[in-house]
Amino acid sequence: MFFPKTTFTISSIIFMIFASMFIASTTIIAKMLGSKEFGEPLNVFQISHSRFLFAFLIILIISITRNIKFSSPNFKLHFLRSFSGWLGVSILFGASSMIPISDAIAINFTNPIFAMLIAVFILKERVGTLGWIAVLITFSGAILLIRPDFNYSSYEPMALISILGAIALGLEATLIKLLTKVENTIQILLLNNSFGLLISSIPIIYFWETPTMYQLSLCFLIGTIMICAQFCFLKAIRYSNVSFIVPFFYNTLIFVTIFDYLIFNTIPDKISAIGSFIIVFGVLVLYWKKYILIMLDKISNRK
Repeated sequence: MFFPKTTFTISSIIFMIFASMFIASTTIIAKMLGSKEFGEPLNVFQISHSRFLFAFLIILIISITRNIKFSSPNFKLHFLRSFSGWLGVSILFGASSMIPISDAIAINFTNPIFAMLIAVFILKERVGTLGWIAVLITFSGAILLIRPDFNYSSYEPMALISILGAIALGLEATLIKLLTKVENTIQILLLNNSFGLLISSIPIIYFWETPTMYQLSLCFLIGTIMICAQFCFLKAIRYSNVSFIVPFFYNTLIFVTIFDYLIFNTIPDKISAIGSFIIVFGVLVLYWKKYILIMLDKISNRK
């Protein structure tokens, strides 16, 4: 077997599946808040602000009760990372209420491709032929979800903007990689949500709408679930090899489709299904390329 034995742990897979379920839940809640189910729809900026506000309060309480010690943080990196995350999450939440939520999630899944491209310039990482093939496959799926010439033009602008959100999250992933080399997890989460709260508080000055009690409860829920998602994601990575475990995160697309059907009775059309499959396949090629090369190298050494 060419994969390290330590990567094949049931606990890491379970944590990643729960992380994908939690992320799917936040997008569904964002869609509910952006609809008229519980009152006047909340603006996407207010939804994003709620995510950072309640997540910050939870992390702050954890930091105080556990007496977490902090090292000297890189505030510039934290700010840029938080701004990228706020922009990406805001676009994802907005897209979830304006286009089919499965499309919004699928386009969001192109962010590892953008992270790879950004890493080429920032981290000076090399991309092999298989990596560029993965880029082409994934972009073809994204283009399909933009739906050119499919009489679906009313959704095209938001689909294009969703790609911008994926780029922002790709940049965030690269910055997280830099931060995790020198800072602990709680410190990263606390500063991320602190800056995220600061940044997200600016636009709601102009877009504030008084939420109903139901909406306020959902806002608290979205922040709480997001912290749970981050916790499970970090636990999954801690117990396993990243390249092995990350593909399990694409269960998010399955969960969001199930939740969307149960709550909104929405079924993805053929274009959504095909485009989503292409994107997931392309990203899986990207994550598994390293092990394909390892397999080929081992086979050649045995000859």
